[in-house]
Amino acid sequence: MVVIGAADRPSATDSQPRRRELEIECVFGGLSPEHDISILTGLQAAHLLRDAGTDVSLIYWTKQARFESVPSDAEAEDFAGPERAGFSAVEFTIPGGFVEPGRRRSRPLDIDVVLNCCHGGPGEDGGLDSLLRLAGMRVTGPNARSCAVSMDKLATTAVADAIGIETIPSTPFEPGAEFAAPFGPPWAVKPRFGGSSIGVEVGVDDVATIRALSQGASARSGLVVQPYLEGWVDLNIAVRTYPRLQVSAIERPLSDGVYDYATKYLSGAEGMESAPRELPADLPSGIRATIEDAAGTLAGALQISGAPRVDFLWDGDGTVLLNEINPIPGVFGLYLWSGVGVDRVTLLTDLLTEAENQPVHPGSWNPASDGAALRSARDIATKLA
Repeated sequence: MVVIGAADRPSATDSQPRRRELEIECVFGGLSPEHDISILTGLQAAHLLRDAGTDVSLIYWTKQARFESVPSDAEAEDFAGPERAGFSAVEFTIPGGFVEPGRRRSRPLDIDVVLNCCHGGPGEDGGLDSLLRLAGMRVTGPNARSCAVSMDKLATTAVADAIGIETIPSTPFEPGAEFAAPFGPPWAVKPRFGGSSIGVEVGVDDVATIRALSQGASARSGLVVQPYLEGWVDLNIAVRTYPRLQVSAIERPLSDGVYDYATKYLSGAEGMESAPRELPADLPSGIRATIEDAAGTLAGALQISGAPRVDFLWDGDGTVLLNEINPIPGVFGLYLWSGVGVDRVTLLTDLLTEAENQPVHPGSWNPASDGAALRSARDIATKLA
């Protein structure tokens, strides 16, 4: 996530208030299989903002759930090993947020907006959003409620079905229960929560394999079973509602089979930016309109903020089905927005401005209870009786 300090303050020499330089903390990493991609997203965002003339500092959310301040010239390889020279601890408090620990007292970081760049896990499922808002901070991207629905494939399907968007038929797999899918094999088996095709297996034709997959780390929160739509085409689009409802260009990833983690992120020197794709996708106008309308409708139904990516499957003829929603896509899907005239820095700036304009709802931090209820309770065993 990128953190931005922005306040209008009067200048000693100007009669009118003047906006000071934005102080940005770029925080990335997090506790998910997409940890490495989050680092790349954060570093790329920092470079883009820096090249546009904005100073950026870096904070790293480690795999051990700690926060560390990072040298401004850090590169991806600096995060690849156990030793991280020049990194120093940053603490998180509620209320307050990020602080630099000191010998006698900690110094709060001046933060007004948090740009969440963390993919997968608590960075993308609403956990981080809730934590930061609990501390009284503004946060970019979909709020916790939208993230929770978007990262749960069954919940996404339920919402889409309710608003008339066609979806891939889906059923949960419960390891301790008998499994009888309402559709026959072959199946696509996916973690119920998560993205980047991590843990996805296709062409599965027996329940024993599904049961074995349910023991994997990526399936700890459950599995979803769907019919395997072999030969269908992946089509992805991004959507935002600030400064107005707008959809990006549509991409057609070019891959053999599942558009998996390796194809997305490891197929070129620039990661997802250089993954093989057709952009904009060459599509019939009716299919394009269906995808654009569905993305806009979902944005309204989920009260979307930020710029999530919405993924579809197309049969190559007249049928389009919703696949999943990525609340915080890799590299923010910047390449998708370039296709409709929104440059990379503008997208990042709009994300920050959208969040900056949101009201903060401070927590009820009032520890002034007088202990009367505790004194009157006396013997808890009596209360239970």
